[in-house]
Amino acid sequence: MVRTLISLSLLITIVCGVAGCGGGGQRTGSGDGNLIRLQAFGDPAELDAYKELIAAFEKENPDVRVEFIPVGKQKDHMAKLTTSFVGGQPPDLFLINFRRFGQFAEKDVLEPLGPRMAERGKLTESDLYEQTVEAFKYKDTLTCIPQNVSSLVIYYNRTLFQEAGVPLPTADWTWDDFLAAGKALTKDTNGDGKTDVYGLGFEPTLIRIAPFIWQNGGEIVDNLENPTRFMFDSWAAADALAFIRSWYSDHKIVPSLVENKSEDHESRFSRGGLAMIPHSRRFTATLRGVPNLDWDVAPLPQRRKKVTVLHSDAYCMAKDSTSKDAAYRFIEFALGTTGASIIARSGRTVPTVKTIANSPVFLDATQKPASANVFLDSITSIRRTPNIGSWNEIETRVDPLIEEWYFSDGLPKERLDRAVNAATVGLFKGVSP
Repeated sequence: MVRTLISLSLLITIVCGVAGCGGGGQRTGSGDGNLIRLQAFGDPAELDAYKELIAAFEKENPDVRVEFIPVGKQKDHMAKLTTSFVGGQPPDLFLINFRRFGQFAEKDVLEPLGPRMAERGKLTESDLYEQTVEAFKYKDTLTCIPQNVSSLVIYYNRTLFQEAGVPLPTADWTWDDFLAAGKALTKDTNGDGKTDVYGLGFEPTLIRIAPFIWQNGGEIVDNLENPTRFMFDSWAAADALAFIRSWYSDHKIVPSLVENKSEDHESRFSRGGLAMIPHSRRFTATLRGVPNLDWDVAPLPQRRKKVTVLHSDAYCMAKDSTSKDAAYRFIEFALGTTGASIIARSGRTVPTVKTIANSPVFLDATQKPASANVFLDSITSIRRTPNIGSWNEIETRVDPLIEEWYFSDGLPKERLDRAVNAATVGLFKGVSP
């Protein structure tokens, strides 16, 4: 899959460079401006929410029809988007993470939406959380309209904490508190010598390790806007990485690689086999459908700085769409009170419109998590990773190396910096959004 995604990225670069992917190829849409093709990925609960959103929009806008293209996995979403642009038939609208939109923005296949927002006036940049607006700017112009703003938080099983007599996470808990909880919550419940409940489920990827490096005073790259290399060789980064790797190598509070491949973290947490898992807001939609699971959220544990990492998706519009007016009306509806309420009720998002995020639409006391305010409180400490055009490919190459380093002795921490920099030679060049 890594090679497949890299090949697709190279393919869009080659084809767009030779034939051009914007302003002169085949057109997407119905041709009469009343059909919107919308692509999004998600779990079943998330996709159901988008279907409900579309139905509500069509009821209020009977002149427009929305064709939904649901995709179950992120990697398939990216592959489908890439090939659709190469083939000249991209969706009119699609949802994408800020870490992945840059590859399309720099190929000039996206319609910049900031000017349209200013012209229509129903939404303004100041209505939205600035962290998301900044993340989706290309050459100082807002290119895609952010739908959500989430931070990485800790989901935890209240029952397991209480049964083990472990204090529940607090707003100011530390790395030491976090590790102590993970060790106390890792248990062999039936005495067969095998761990049945792990204290922590952790996905060893760049987006997951970044906030711990930042919290310790380190950096993941040398420059956010125009990065040229990774900075894992600094003392602060190496110390944070050693702490992360100790969860597996020293303390055994996380499942092994084999266990991860046989059952994903989300499923293991849902059945009570994990006490804690770092995740974004989108995991809430899945957990609300799990009966008899007592869970809540807490901020990431702290070290030298209070930092978390941005998770944000936006609506992007294809430059060659023939349904731009209708598509932008859909965005306005989706981010407005009615549309945002539908998606927020699913648990999927922290609305990026500030007034809606701070209203009962999001802070619904009748819905889990009880500590939904954790997501809002964390916004002030959010940082983002780069959004340059090659960042998706960089992550695709680096994440397998981080996984190898995390689960084996084959790649000592001293060599991780060299390995990731060697794997990404040439990819940091180019125009930064």
